[in-house]
Amino acid sequence: MSTMKDSVPIGLGLMGRRLPAPFGLWLIDVPEALDPRLPACLSDEENARANRFRDEFLARRYRAAHGALRLLADSLFAIPTGQQHYAANAHGKPGLRDFPRMHCSLSYGGRRFLVGWSLDRAIGVDLEPMRTLPDARDLAELHFTPAERTRLSQVKDLHRAFLTAWVRKEACVKALGSGLTIAPASFECDLDPGSVLVEIEGSSIESHVYDLKDDDLVAWARCTPPNRSDRIHRHVAACPLSIRASTAEVAAVLRG
Repeated sequence: MSTMKDSVPIGLGLMGRRLPAPFGLWLIDVPEALDPRLPACLSDEENARANRFRDEFLARRYRAAHGALRLLADSLFAIPTGQQHYAANAHGKPGLRDFPRMHCSLSYGGRRFLVGWSLDRAIGVDLEPMRTLPDARDLAELHFTPAERTRLSQVKDLHRAFLTAWVRKEACVKALGSGLTIAPASFECDLDPGSVLVEIEGSSIESHVYDLKDDDLVAWARCTPPNRSDRIHRHVAACPLSIRASTAEVAAVLRG
């Protein structure tokens, strides 16, 4: 796959595209070769996990994604890559251990990956390469609501509609930090791209799906405060992050 148009440098040879979202969201290409300095940005645990991959590409993609996560946190929050300490919750969602206000999410898909960073609001992101799913209807019986299955039976492009709903469901449960302990069939999603407010177990989650028309579907989701009335925006635009205001907080934590 060729490098995306409008790509910008992330750092250490990584190139990606900033996507429209109410937080920082980047779609990044897996490079053909890693900058030799990039593994030094990672923790010993991350490098050890990368070394356990039998497939060289998967190891390279893992290192690139976790390197990009750290480089972007350095750029946004002024936290040096070597001073970022991540811990996963019980369902595997990573977070900066010493900075609970800062939320991140990662997703892999083919030769690209997705990185999201947000301040104060929990987020989830998901990336699905467009593909044919021979068992789409069987999967829908297991993971879609009755209304979604009815709608799926009426669409022209079964596979695109299935993946559009699936990528949104994945992003939403990631935002809640619960993984697939929440049954995908327990909440409704739209089968079309665009903005949708999703209700899951009493939580409201604003979400958006982009059909990039280049074989990728991208979704983001963000938990919404319960008292907010304008929780979903039909027009989603990339907005500058006002995250630098937190640098005093970062400095205080780094000083210990």
